[in-house]
Amino acid sequence: MRPAAQDEGARVARVDPADGAVGVFRDACVVVWLSHPADPGSLSAATLHVEDPAGLVPGRLDVSPDAHAVVWRGERPLTPGVPHFVVASGLRDARGREVSPHVSRFVPCDVGWRDLGG
Repeated sequence: MRPAAQDEGARVARVDPADGAVGVFRDACVVVWLSHPADPGSLSAATLHVEDPAGLVPGRLDVSPDAHAVVWRGERPLTPGVPHFVVASGLRDARGREVSPHVSRFVPCDVGWRDLGG
């Protein structure tokens, strides 16, 4: 990930799992890497969430110490074999600028880390 210039607009730089990923573990976290530090006050289920065909997947958000990464952790296993979408809209960076909206897609499998003894 290349460093962002201070005057560039804030954006989602990377998401893990990557857009289009298949076979993602059912209990995987989603990590959203931002080009500029996030304003933690702008983080909520309304501004960053995971959804599947049934709607929002319940989860909680944590921010890295440098505020460049936001981690979404599901409160239940992801539904295998169906598309899940990572949606970021309305986030702000530490300078108050809106982060460009982002949507990416991944498909979980029917196995989780815990199933493998993790």
